[in-house]
Amino acid sequence: MSRAAVVVTAVALRTAGPPDVASARPDVEAAALDVPLVARVQGVADDPDFPDDRKGSLAAAVVGELAGALPEGRRGLFLGTGLSSLTPDELRRDLYPSLRGTSFDREWLARDLAPGRPAPRRHQPERVTTVLAARLGAVRGETNFSACAAAAQSIAAAARAVARGDVDVALAGGHDSMLHPLGYLSFVVLGALSPTVGRPFDRRRDGFLIGEGAAVLQLERESDARARGAPILARFFGAGSSVDAYNVTAPHPEGRGAALAMRRALRDAGLQPGDVDYVNAHGTGTPVGDVAESIAIHEVLGPVATGSFKGAFGHCIAAAGAVEMAWCILGFGLGRTWGTVGCEEPDPAMRCEVLREGRPFAPRVVMSNSFGFGGQNCALCFGAP
Repeated sequence: MSRAAVVVTAVALRTAGPPDVASARPDVEAAALDVPLVARVQGVADDPDFPDDRKGSLAAAVVGELAGALPEGRRGLFLGTGLSSLTPDELRRDLYPSLRGTSFDREWLARDLAPGRPAPRRHQPERVTTVLAARLGAVRGETNFSACAAAAQSIAAAARAVARGDVDVALAGGHDSMLHPLGYLSFVVLGALSPTVGRPFDRRRDGFLIGEGAAVLQLERESDARARGAPILARFFGAGSSVDAYNVTAPHPEGRGAALAMRRALRDAGLQPGDVDYVNAHGTGTPVGDVAESIAIHEVLGPVATGSFKGAFGHCIAAAGAVEMAWCILGFGLGRTWGTVGCEEPDPAMRCEVLREGRPFAPRVVMSNSFGFGGQNCALCFGAP
């Protein structure tokens, strides 16, 4: 069955800084846990529905930016999100009492999640989407919770819903912030954070720079956009996902799950490997992850230009796929692609062509990769209008 062409007609995003300037800075709260630098979004106030919840407030900011100009019709909201931004007080008051040794007392926790309780129910993954979908008058709201692939998979789900005619217009993307004690601690325990600064694909890379952010794309059928004279910022071609189940926190060393997601994206888009002009890599700056991804890129696409945003505004975790796709689309309008901040000495072990500096560029097709813990992999294919 054929499906309608899907286009992007608006973008809203919040990140710590532009993609060609490193935006890391010292963080007093994080310093206590030996996290020297973070990439924190500036100027985002608490939303009334999400007090003390950076994730929720970031989502409300980007959705609110586009809400007033949405066309009439059946609306959908598709958001990827991450772990809760629990405060230390909430941990003490709302979760610790439910512990019985090393297990949760499920009956106690179920009572505490009753609708009248403000916390920890407010941290359930789908709550932000539910609240914001009601504000939009959306007929459909979906939340994806697949680690660092969440936003990319939400965009893919939204594009398919629009193409099938399930909704007329969708806001799709992701939001996340791990800039809180529980977030810092989880990555410190895993040894995932750089003790210096993010350096994707650099031979000295030693972990990623933690960031936060949110972005939504307005997706609609091309015929509808043209009928109302809307600007077309990008075209969505297809997506592919996989779960490689190799390791909870590490990719397969040869990037097998990543390669499978990329091949499925090409097939879904009806594209050949040579059609892809640029890869926005997941490119976190971890010693194992960058090599595995570079192997997958070379295996599937050959010697294609590749870059990563994460040395500039950090790893936005569940929001990464959305904020990075949004910046790629804004690059279309500027007639350029972005470089890889922090990659000063490219590792010769990398099997892809890493762009250290941005350059004038008019890509026909971009592939954007997002890979997460648990073996979650997603690749998106899109291009300039």
